Amino acid sequence: MLYSLKKQLSVPDLHLLVGVSDASIMKNIFAYLEPMGYQLDSAADSDEVRNCLKTFSYDALILDARFSDQNGIPLYTCLRLENVSCPIILLAPENTLENLPMYLNSGADDIVTSPLHLLELEARVLASIRLAKAHFSSMKLSWAGIELDSQAHTVTCDGRSLHLPPMAFTLLARLMKAAPNVVTRSELQSALYGDTPPNSDALRTYIHILRSNLELRNKPILKTVPRVGFRLMPMP
Repeated sequence: MLYSLKKQLSVPDLHLLVGVSDASIMKNIFAYLEPMGYQLDSAADSDEVRNCLKTFSYDALILDARFSDQNGIPLYTCLRLENVSCPIILLAPENTLENLPMYLNSGADDIVTSPLHLLELEARVLASIRLAKAHFSSMKLSWAGIELDSQAHTVTCDGRSLHLPPMAFTLLARLMKAAPNVVTRSELQSALYGDTPPNSDALRTYIHILRSNLELRNKPILKTVPRVGFRLMPMP
């Protein structure tokens, strides 16, 4: 439940930037979140988002997925390239769920599709913030030539940097901690979302992203255990 996530995070201390061009959506988000104690700032376009980021530090950004820079590059991708590290939750059109891997690989932490469900939005924001804060805890893991540093939020594969979206990073950390033992689907969903997993099978998407990245580095070690979960195997 959301209550368990809110217990881990002090909601009145959370400062969020909402970057949305649709005035009615902005109004609904503010009407839902402000009474619960969230500190909110608003931005109607990419330039306003950047101006806000020059002045304040935010716990998370809620951004319109269609925001871009003057060259048409998605704003959330630009912000990652500029080392903006706070969680970014995108508001995306309904028909873009199939593009979820693209959004995640390009810098987003999560997406919420329209029509916008405010409870889902809040759950995803809280889960992303919780994961971001957890990454600062000191933990170094090693498996099959992969080195993961949760404090620095880095992964290397045979000495070369491996860049992963935040959710895939969290999955890898959980699997490495247990390797070579099996981690159940419910345990992985709990690592990503706490007690508030989404209705969609988002875990499958994140597993696909992680597996693809590992195989590109000649590390085919992520195995599916049918009807149970997943595990990391040693290299042959």
